[in-house]
Amino acid sequence: MTTRKLAMAGALGLASLGLIGAGAGATFTDAVNVQQKITAGTIDMQLTSPNSTVSFSSDRKTATFADLGPTASTFTSGAVATTITNHGTVTANAIQLSASHVLGTDAHSAALASELCVKIVSSNQVAYDGTLSGLESHPLQLRGPVPPGGTDSFTTEFYAGGAHAAPGCTSLDNAAEGGVVTPTVTVSYQG
Repeated sequence: MTTRKLAMAGALGLASLGLIGAGAGATFTDAVNVQQKITAGTIDMQLTSPNSTVSFSSDRKTATFADLGPTASTFTSGAVATTITNHGTVTANAIQLSASHVLGTDAHSAALASELCVKIVSSNQVAYDGTLSGLESHPLQLRGPVPPGGTDSFTTEFYAGGAHAAPGCTSLDNAAEGGVVTPTVTVSYQG
């Protein structure tokens, strides 16, 4: 082998040694992770009542009071007690008290709905006492936590007129005669 070829082979050998590691990207890497299992809790509000005339839906979300009537122009359903129990796993916070109604298609039913009053007492304090239509158009904002297994008790009374009637809750007038209405009061929770 000639000196020139030997020099060229040596130069190529040295050049290849210089490339080892330069183009290969020899960098150390590592990584760490953080993880956590998260389980969402539940709120499960269910109704009970000591009043034997109250019936319940299968999921106990709806309590139906016994039919009332025919009534006179001044009447009361009486205060019907119900208890709400949180069967869930997280605290439920009461956020709203609202109302709605279903009525017949006649004018008498519409008049009865507009003249009907409701009184709701919670923890021995009046939460609302006024016309059903007032609670329908202006739901009340509530605050009150119910922990898992905790309860919130209240009474509901539907009425018209009477000695202790709230302002605007007068006896029914002739326009309401023969009317039929099914009012609903709703307590909403979030958790």
